[in-house]
Amino acid sequence: MENSLNQEAEENPYLCFQRTPSLRRKWRKRYGGLDGNKLLEPNKEDDTRENGEMTDALTNRNADPVKFTASKETKAAGNIPQPVPKHTFPSQRPVNYVSPGSTGMPSFMSNGGTKRTVPEQDKLHSSQAWQHLGRPEMHQGHFKKKVAADVLFDSFASGGRVNCNQFFEALWSSGIIRTDPRIKDCYSLMRKLQEADGTVDRSTFHRCVTGFVSFILKALQGRFVIPDFSTFKEETQKLFIKCKQLSSVKEKEDVRESATKWGISVCTVDGQRLSLGDWAEPCILGEISWPLIYGLAVDQQGSDYVHRFVGMEEYSKYECPFTLTKKGVPHSPLVETGAIICTSLLQLATRPVTDEEEKYESVLNIIRRLCNKEHANLNCTSYQNLRKDIIHLHALSFYLQEKKCFPEGVGINSTLDLLLQCLSTEVTCESGAALAATLANGGLCPLSGDQVMSPHAVRSTLSVMQVAGMNDYSRMFHFKTSVPAKSSQSGVVLIVVPGVLGLMCWSPGLDCNGNSWRGVHFCEGYQIMNVLLATYRGDIVSLRRYLLSGADVNAVDYDGRSALHVAASEGRLDVIRFLVENAGANCTLKDRWGNTALKEAMRCNQDPAILFLKKYKDCEESL
Repeated sequence: MENSLNQEAEENPYLCFQRTPSLRRKWRKRYGGLDGNKLLEPNKEDDTRENGEMTDALTNRNADPVKFTASKETKAAGNIPQPVPKHTFPSQRPVNYVSPGSTGMPSFMSNGGTKRTVPEQDKLHSSQAWQHLGRPEMHQGHFKKKVAADVLFDSFASGGRVNCNQFFEALWSSGIIRTDPRIKDCYSLMRKLQEADGTVDRSTFHRCVTGFVSFILKALQGRFVIPDFSTFKEETQKLFIKCKQLSSVKEKEDVRESATKWGISVCTVDGQRLSLGDWAEPCILGEISWPLIYGLAVDQQGSDYVHRFVGMEEYSKYECPFTLTKKGVPHSPLVETGAIICTSLLQLATRPVTDEEEKYESVLNIIRRLCNKEHANLNCTSYQNLRKDIIHLHALSFYLQEKKCFPEGVGINSTLDLLLQCLSTEVTCESGAALAATLANGGLCPLSGDQVMSPHAVRSTLSVMQVAGMNDYSRMFHFKTSVPAKSSQSGVVLIVVPGVLGLMCWSPGLDCNGNSWRGVHFCEGYQIMNVLLATYRGDIVSLRRYLLSGADVNAVDYDGRSALHVAASEGRLDVIRFLVENAGANCTLKDRWGNTALKEAMRCNQDPAILFLKKYKDCEESL
């Protein structure tokens, strides 16, 4: 028996690293969740530091145990293959620390047994195998990164050294923040190795930057989704201040300190971030958790199965929640009855891998992955307050049970408990913006590169948010902004611009529709700002998309300037022609200084724009 174990260990040096079924069960019990089985799979993502050598080495090391498993299955079937030669298993030492053909040790240990000495022929074969690990394309990629790092150094160097503050300030101006996980290690290492005067030489710069050079070049070259982030930041700050100055009658009567709080946070699909106001204050997700529950249920069960139990209509016009569709299902996942049904489906999806008390932790872990593992926790105070008013949800649940709306094998008490915990989840505007950016990026977190939800589930989630996310104001909000959004009674509004950015704003003041009125004002003004920014850049494709989505071509900003004013001042002749001839822009609009588009072009000495605008009589008459 001992000889057979030694022989097996001799054939497979990775035997000690294979997880046993009992260990697998322990992992599931401790870390189980909706994706509990994925915890046992090797990490298939690219290395964040773009170290090609380590990635290739790990790939080769992970491939061999699979071959051994297949050979064991063949033995069990009766077909005993020849023993696997020793030289087919590469050493577990990294490529960087092993020289080709090195014979530093005559023998080494594996599971307590000394292996036989390798013959000279096997040593020669092993040394040849090591030479093939460094592929030409890998060295070519490393050479390109080195050349790019040299170009980057020369563009910032002064006297053969680079000032760290100047280098990183140029990077921060593109919208990247210091805590970004994609650049955090580079920043901390360069700060650690810099001289007393805050500069580094070429070799130190290479050491810090080479692994991140592609990301840094993308930021500095303006290849992010918002290339001119400084203008975007300036316009957003002006809109934020304008909304902060607004006040309502209820807010003046409310003496609570939280009534005047106002914070927003933006995160693009490239990880550009901007936070203003009270963005660090914790706020409750509330009803915003409903589309997340629906999306997770679709991700696990499929949309066809989920919509057997819940409809996909726009926000219900019925005042009484005890109403169903003609098919006998709730109208939408974003009403109370629909949220209860989706939670029951999510509970069924988590049953195989978790215990009852761990199901919320499974959902919370996914929410944290959506937020790039930023602030997301259970607010116990909110949870206890909701439990006091649970009688309303119990009444709806018994009504749904009487109508046979639940899937088989669902416990009402555990379903409602999971729903209340999801409603009591606490985030900040910054972590919520990262969550929204993940949805805008098709379920792929832009900061961590983690594919949290499938694109199909995200598409279904955004669809229901677009038609039923803002309560009774959903139709009007969709007409004015044409973007998916969801509000909650805690004053939080989650907005997703697909393929562009995610936004979360928070202000406790609510309007008659149960939405944060500051958040609604900001989002509607944000659409105007998108039109003006597209005009400023001369981006006719984006401008056409906004106008087809329902944006007003004659909408003005805080200075009374329309898109035509901006195009005339910048001399964007193609944009002016598109706005006047295709979109029907009004040439007679005046800003707060009394200037029309033609006057603006004359003030900025834009001769082509002046000649074009003078062709229209109404423009000349407005002088």
